[in-house]
Amino acid sequence: MGRKYRIDEHSSQILFLRGVPDNSKVLDAGCGSGKIANQLTLKKGCRVWGIEADPFLAAISRKKCISVMNANLEVASDSLPYEKGFFDVILLRHVLEHLIDPFKVLRDLKKYLSEEGLLIYSVPNIVNWHSRLQILLGRFEYQEGGVFDWGHLRFFNLASAKKLAEDAGYLIKQIDCTSSIYLFEDSRFFSYLWYKLARLHMNLLADEFIIQATKQVVHEEG
Repeated sequence: MGRKYRIDEHSSQILFLRGVPDNSKVLDAGCGSGKIANQLTLKKGCRVWGIEADPFLAAISRKKCISVMNANLEVASDSLPYEKGFFDVILLRHVLEHLIDPFKVLRDLKKYLSEEGLLIYSVPNIVNWHSRLQILLGRFEYQEGGVFDWGHLRFFNLASAKKLAEDAGYLIKQIDCTSSIYLFEDSRFFSYLWYKLARLHMNLLADEFIIQATKQVVHEEG
């Protein structure tokens, strides 16, 4: 018999899915091959639109979304073909750390979010225990994945991860994280324990921060 894999209830993908209300209109900015879009559609009744820079991934994700723009998000973010306030949720998972100016992108996307809409984004944590240990040992080598991914242009701790939303005019509603400890990760108990410890000491033990925010709505007087 093959090995039975347990779904990690505290993985980045699961935490993103939990944050999206049922039947939402969602913009998945940086949708990749459409894995989250597919789950949102099948399990939560959402309608999902996507943006993806890679033409191959965009072609795959079109089968899982209402439509997908094959575009560079930084170039297109201020002129997307959607009405103001069109989306209930905007997702940016593993995206902002790859951008030259993530603040601008968040500001641009805000106009497409409904008044009560939700922004959910993640960024990796550069100051967790593993990164600190590598730097203490004199190692800072770019890799194919993880916090030292060669494509990362920005690096964040908890304060700068929050500042992204705040400087772009959003109100932070919730901060979650994934754990940077992977020992016995097949155990439900240890998976829960590492997650709870990371929640208590995010800068030290979080692998990535997952932030939910709403836009600040300015009401005119008179």
